[in-house]
Amino acid sequence: MTTVKILVDAVGEYNAGDIVKDALDGLVEIAKKKVRNAATGELLAEIVEVDPISTHTPSERELMLQEELDESKKREAELLAQIDELQSDIQNSDSDDELKELKSVAKEMKIPGYTKMGIDELKEAIAATGGDAGGE
Repeated sequence: MTTVKILVDAVGEYNAGDIVKDALDGLVEIAKKKVRNAATGELLAEIVEVDPISTHTPSERELMLQEELDESKKREAELLAQIDELQSDIQNSDSDDELKELKSVAKEMKIPGYTKMGIDELKEAIAATGGDAGGE
């Protein structure tokens, strides 16, 4: 249980002079980090009574585990970026295959300017030509 004294008004729901027993972690962090008011430079809060557990310094094992966790998160981010890149490549490959197939059909149907058309334009041209050819 940590007790914090509020030194200025409007720190969360507290005002100057308030003594907060069993303070929430955020309030304890404000006091530990000696956060100051941006405009006046006044200290927002100070710790009056400390719970021995709250001043716990991390053990060597905890620090090592935290470092491993950070490395793992970094690897995860890299792997997710690689997955996104691979999925993008696959989608582009599918689009390229579809474009090649549509150009091949357009060539067979002798559609003028098919080499400069995109997928949507090729689909429209093929549908238009296919409709005319089917009606003849």
